[in-house]
Amino acid sequence: MQSKILLTVLLLISTAISAETYRWVNEDGVVTYSQTPPPEGESEVVKTYSTPSSDAAAAKQRLQKLRQDLADREEDRALKKAESQENKKNRKIREDNCKAARSNLQTLKSLGNRLYKSGDEYLRLSDEQKQERIQEAQQQIEEYCK
Repeated sequence: MQSKILLTVLLLISTAISAETYRWVNEDGVVTYSQTPPPEGESEVVKTYSTPSSDAAAAKQRLQKLRQDLADREEDRALKKAESQENKKNRKIREDNCKAARSNLQTLKSLGNRLYKSGDEYLRLSDEQKQERIQEAQQQIEEYCK
């Protein structure tokens, strides 16, 4: 008995889902929608869309995928932020090195035969030593200032 009722209900539902919907306007301008065509006059068939059935397992799987995607994007943002901070730090170091190399070059060129301070010691540089250090400073400028 229950199976007959269930079968009847399922048939009615499938018929209702697959039934066409008609739209027509009467002489007073009233728009009517119905599953049966109008007794007289013209009508148009309206496409209807049923809502997708809810499959709990598929929904749970989609939710898990969305959560994983979100976690991946958050991780990517964190990595990009860390990379940006590292790049900023490296740029600052390069700027400081550039400034120091330019200062060293300026000092070396203006020395003449005077004493040169290296740490806590004062050195008198020979012309060869001075030229070597000038070249080193120029190489550092090329490396850090570009």
